[in-house]
Amino acid sequence: MKKVIATSFADPKDVDRYNKVLAETGSEKAALQAGDNGVGAWGDITATEEEAICALPPEVIKEKWGSLKQAKRKPVAVKYADVVVTGVLGDIMPSVKSIKNGAGIDLNPGFAIRLGLKPPFKTDVEWEWGDGG
Repeated sequence: MKKVIATSFADPKDVDRYNKVLAETGSEKAALQAGDNGVGAWGDITATEEEAICALPPEVIKEKWGSLKQAKRKPVAVKYADVVVTGVLGDIMPSVKSIKNGAGIDLNPGFAIRLGLKPPFKTDVEWEWGDGG
């Protein structure tokens, strides 16, 4: 498993910030800088507690699967405090060089609940592709 920093995304406060800025500015770009719209790169609803969904940087995805399209909904296992949860890849983070908070994986509310985390969070986790890779 790879050790990285995990951050939360698509939690209710994150989506509220997005909606507020979008309503104020009409700018999708500004809204996405403020929060998350709760919809993943492939149309998955990421703002849910019902399913564990994560996001990874595009370089990490392409390294394993060759393309972003091939990685859609592939299983991802995340370990936190001796709890391992397997969810799916449902979104794409910015490229590694563009990430400013040091995160290596983003976890939605579904992952957070199953791992015992309360958004917003920034914490150390381990992860691997659900096929063991």
